[in-house]
Amino acid sequence: MWRLAVCGLLLGAITLAVQASEDPTESLAGVHDLTPSDFDKYVNGGKHALVEFYAPWCGHCKHLTPEYKKLGEAVAASPKLKDRVVIAKVDADAHGSLGEKFGVRGFPTIKFFGRGKSTLSPEDYSGGRTSEAFLQFLEEKLEEDRGFARIESLDQLASAFLTASDKTGASAALKAAADKLDNVQRGAGELYAKFAEKASTKGSDWFQTETARLERLLGSGNVGTSKASEISKKLSVLTAFMPEAGKDEEEEVTKAEE
Repeated sequence: MWRLAVCGLLLGAITLAVQASEDPTESLAGVHDLTPSDFDKYVNGGKHALVEFYAPWCGHCKHLTPEYKKLGEAVAASPKLKDRVVIAKVDADAHGSLGEKFGVRGFPTIKFFGRGKSTLSPEDYSGGRTSEAFLQFLEEKLEEDRGFARIESLDQLASAFLTASDKTGASAALKAAADKLDNVQRGAGELYAKFAEKASTKGSDWFQTETARLERLLGSGNVGTSKASEISKKLSVLTAFMPEAGKDEEEEVTKAEE
């Protein structure tokens, strides 16, 4: 009899543990619980944001919780992702105004808010509901957004630098243009000037070599948040000096003319 009682207690404990792990209202590491009062603080176009809109009673939302927990932990532990991506969830049953604002009609609904884009028109996430699928989606979005730190006026000078016979003069022109930028863009502008100066003495192959070095460093996981942010910005600016960047721009112009 006592064995049955012990088994019953163990089964009850296991059931409670499973239920707790599938509670969508649970606070999850790396995942922000948002309300109407702080939604715009975290989802404002400054970073990519993946937001789950859920209801506590929703069975599918409960089953998603363990995967969303793994996603939050993975993003928080990734130097590449944690300073550029926000993972969040909203109890749209308790905060119906947010659900209505973003056209939520069922649960769970997952929306992607792209960096630099209007938060009024998020993208519906329709991919897999596993942490691996979420991570792959986010990494693809980051790859598409590699040029986040680039400045259009300096991109033209960077392209001219690649074909200039007088690298020193082209580098000086970049520095002069960068010095005229406002405080918001000056940091990125200084990178343009610094990179051009380096390549003018080391050769244009330096851009590829430096890109490979920084990507290895970022992928190592041995850099802190601020350092990872700095590296990501450098990698973004470096894309302006890649021959493919200028080629893509030319193709876009050609298509527009056609």
